[in-house]
Parts: sequence; structure tokens; C-alpha cells
Amino acid sequence: MRRRVVVTGIGAVCPLGNDAATTWQNLLAGKSGVDYIRDFPVDKLRSDIAASVKGFDVGQYLSPKEASIYGRVTHLSLAAAVEALREAGIAPIQRAPAPDDEAAESAGAASPADHAAPAAGGLDRTRVGCLMSTGMGSVDIFEEQVARSAARGPRAVSPFFIPGVMPNGAAALISMRYGLMGPSYNLASACATGTHSIATSALMIEAGEADVMVAGGAEAATRLNTVAGFGNAKALARAVDGDPTRASRPFDRRRQGFVMGEGAGALVLEDEQHALARGARPLAYLAGFGMTTDAEHLTRPHSGGLGLALALERALARAGAAPEAIGYINPHATSTPQGDAAEVLALRRVFGDRLARIPISATKSMMGHLLGGAGAVETIAVVCSLRDQLLHPSINVDELDPGCALDVVRERRGVDVRYAVKCSAGFGGHNCALVLERA
Repeated sequence: MRRRVVVTGIGAVCPLGNDAATTWQNLLAGKSGVDYIRDFPVDKLRSDIAASVKGFDVGQYLSPKEASIYGRVTHLSLAAAVEALREAGIAPIQRAPAPDDEAAESAGAASPADHAAPAAGGLDRTRVGCLMSTGMGSVDIFEEQVARSAARGPRAVSPFFIPGVMPNGAAALISMRYGLMGPSYNLASACATGTHSIATSALMIEAGEADVMVAGGAEAATRLNTVAGFGNAKALARAVDGDPTRASRPFDRRRQGFVMGEGAGALVLEDEQHALARGARPLAYLAGFGMTTDAEHLTRPHSGGLGLALALERALARAGAAPEAIGYINPHATSTPQGDAAEVLALRRVFGDRLARIPISATKSMMGHLLGGAGAVETIAVVCSLRDQLLHPSINVDELDPGCALDVVRERRGVDVRYAVKCSAGFGGHNCALVLERA
């Protein structure tokens, strides 16, 4: 009998809030986190807007020396994971203080004695893992060190450049902080990174490789060169009528591209019996998942939505849920002309004419596209929807595209939903779909 996977903790740091509760309330209120870019010159860029995390204090999580080693994406990842683990009732291990001259090298590491009793508190930390992933890694650290080398020579490059820039840094740091000795690494699939990390973590629990997994994704790549790259690819939106908050408009006839965003989302996934035995409260079930590849184009989705449709079908089959059982869809919905159209075709392949009657709300309409963090934060929104039986609105859908005959939620809506779907797709043709069930 397959192990049943539950969500026992959630954590988020994103443009709508520095914790999951604030993020959820702002989503329900239809608030936008998009604004003009003020961190670097934008006069030569094709887009001058982004959705940024505001008022984040990394000092709550890392010492100044530790914070200087890791990039912003790792800072955000750690904060989201700490919140999720706290809700799940999993505390950090007690660390032996490092001498001052070794503080930088410890960078959050635990002493060997910290792992002497892995089952303390009823939790075997050798069976807890972490897939806290990023699609692009610490872009800020990479840019800064390359610039330092160009200006002062290669000997000026920090000895912490490699550990600071490596994409698996967040998973390593979280594992050290909490003594997690199960599977831990980074999984990168562009904009599907966070969702793939959740699906793969669930697969590990089902297969018996772990009892608990910290799963999610993050990105903090809003830098001059990344905005230039996406902009030159004509993928980014600009302010609409001088208003940046109106730029992200999934399924709207006037959609023009996505809005760069940053943030992190973390979920604690757990074998149901393991969670109940230690008194953890399930927030939702992760009932099914499906993962596929378009195998057609590096950046463009399959024109007929075939790859994503196959992922959805596999997720439904694994969950044992018929298409008719799905009561809510949280789509990928980036607000690009081709992407939204292809996603609608994929959904129509799976749900047929009933698609027009299934409520859909696009989280990216308010917080932009968090890239590797998008799927994780959006999955958290689905967990909150199932928990509270409330759906958040999509903003900026002023005129629905005629090709997108959907029940787009325009105002917060009370519902009675058992099963919900989350879709993600990434450059490279990577698709991932989740089916979540009300606890």
C-alpha cells in the first residue's frame, strides 16, 4: 500500500508578504506586489518593473558573516523553510558555538555531537530530507565576484565564491541548521523547479526513502542582466497605462508578457502515519503528481499543450481522482501570449467542456513570476484554499481572451472543494502537475 503524503507546514517570503499568513491575506484581498525597479538603472531595458520582497531582515536568520557568504536566494529559502518547519513542529538542532576565527567556515554547520541522537523528540532526522531548490542560483553572488575579478584580478575573488553561488547551498544550509540527514540536494527545471521539488519529495516519501521532506523553491534573480536577457527575448511586460500593478494579466486579451518576481516557498511533506504519530496536524494531502517533458522547443511550450496535459493526466491517475472531481485549478498562467494559450489547450484536453465551469485563479497576476519559486508559493496558495475553502482572485483580467473560455475568479470566492490542481511549466519543456486534497 502506497504511503499517503500530507502537508504539515508551509512558509513563504514573497512580494505579498514575509510569511505565509500575510501572503495569503494579501492574495485574498487582491493586492499587487508589482512596482517599478529602483535597484539598478532601467533606462536601457525593455522592462522597468518587477515584484520584489520588501522589508526582509536576513539578520533574523543568519549572522552578518554568514549572510555575506550566501546569496539572497538562500536567505529567502532559509526564512521560508524556518517558518514551514516551525509550523510542522520541527525545531532546529542545538549547535555548539564556533570560535570566532572559525565562524565563517562553519557557516551554519553543526558539530558531530549534534547528530548523536537523531531520534530525539520522536523524529529520526536521518529520515528527513530537503529539496529546497532554485532554478538560477545566487545570481547576485556570481555577478559580484565576476565584477571583482575583472576590476582587481582573480586573487580578489572570495574563497567563499563557490559555496556561496552553488544552487544546492540552501538545501545544505537548511539541512545543517536542522540536522537533516536524509536526501538533500537542488533540483532545477526553470519555472517548474519548485513544483518538481514538491513532486520528487513526495515520491521519496512514497518510496520509503524519507519520512519527512522540506520541499520548495526560490529565486532572487531580478538583476540588470537577467532583466535584460528576458526583456531582449521579448518575454517581459511593461506598466499598463503607467501603472505597474496592472502589468501581469494572465488570460487577459491585452497580456504582453510576465513580470519578474522574487521569493521563496517551502512545504513540509510527511508520511501521514508518521505525522499523526508525532501529533502534527495535516493541512492538506498531496494526492498525486505527474512530470513530463514537451521535447519540442527550448523556450516555447508545446503548441497543443500535449506535455502539460500528460502531466495532468498522470497526476490525476496517481491521485485516483477523475477529472470531474477537480473543483479548483491554480494554473501556471505567466501572462505570456503563447504560454497562456497553450496551457488552456492542455487543460481543455484533460477537462473538456467542463473546464469552463472549474474556478481558476492566477497567483502570478499579483506577485509576478517567481521563476524557480513560483510553483512552491502557488502550491502554498492551493493548500490555503483547501484549508479555508476560499479562492483568491485573479486581478487585471479586464477582458478575457476569447480563446480562454475559463471561469476566472475575479473576487475572493467561498467554495466546497475536495480536490485541486496546480500546474507548472518551465523553459526546456519541463512540466509538472500536482493534485492536492482537502485534509
